[in-house]
Amino acid sequence: MKLNQLFKIALFLTFAFSLPIKPSNSKNLEIVKISDKNKTRTYYHLDKKNSLVYPKLNKIFDKDKNYAVKIISRTKISKNSNSSKSFGYVLNIIEGKDTTIKELKFKKKVSQSKVPNKRGFSYTNAGFWLEEFRGNSKTKLLIEPLKGSPEIDVRVVFNEIKDDKFINEINPVNVLESNTVYFLKDSSYIKSNKWFSINKKNEFQFKVNGPLVLKIISRTDNLFSDDEFYGYKVFENGKFMINQNHKIIKSKKNAYYLDKSENKMDLTKYNATYLNVPEGLNYYLIKNIKGSNGNTLVKVESTLND
Repeated sequence: MKLNQLFKIALFLTFAFSLPIKPSNSKNLEIVKISDKNKTRTYYHLDKKNSLVYPKLNKIFDKDKNYAVKIISRTKISKNSNSSKSFGYVLNIIEGKDTTIKELKFKKKVSQSKVPNKRGFSYTNAGFWLEEFRGNSKTKLLIEPLKGSPEIDVRVVFNEIKDDKFINEINPVNVLESNTVYFLKDSSYIKSNKWFSINKKNEFQFKVNGPLVLKIISRTDNLFSDDEFYGYKVFENGKFMINQNHKIIKSKKNAYYLDKSENKMDLTKYNATYLNVPEGLNYYLIKNIKGSNGNTLVKVESTLND
């Protein structure tokens, strides 16, 4: 069996056996049953007047493990539609007194899933978003309606993240010089290659064939300002998808890189974001968020694909 086949099996075992997370306010929500490929799954309806509230994650997870939380969303569409439909939601990640707000947008075509009791309508294909959390995280999630979006149906599930590697490194299609990041492991420094700098002038453009999962790893050298966060935008096939923000926390492993003048530039700890890539050839753009200072170093890896 080839390496990529083995890896796909490992990834399937990691992400396939999902367990649902029930909103803590589920009694006040409309429950929707959506059938797809002979399976019926429970979604919760998000209209313009309500929100979906999820309990602290440490009440659900084992404290010594890592988890991926996957948010799956769909909206209704005419079953004969030949075009895609845009929809989205606002994700609030609440950690104590700190809240990270993300506006997520998707553009999907009609699926085979029909809307019960509503002739002539089906659901779009699902929009996926993944977040990684430690098992001891006391984070709460709040999903709110996005202005301008149609009403949607949402399902939230989680999986334990195993030690499988995202080993296929993605190179930009635009010309960017790569950087090497150094960080301590035990008592010596090791290298991590192919980190690309995005800032007010540089963007990271790449293309991949799906379906697969992308892992976007980032750090910033903006450690000596009053900024609390750094961030970037992600576009999928020319469509804005997400503003991604991360808190500025200095690396405990003394991570750094050398700039063009060979100056040592200290870095934050790394942050990871996961993206589900749909089937076929897809184009992505990662660019600096307005007001995000310094350089953000980005490294993109994927699962293997034929």
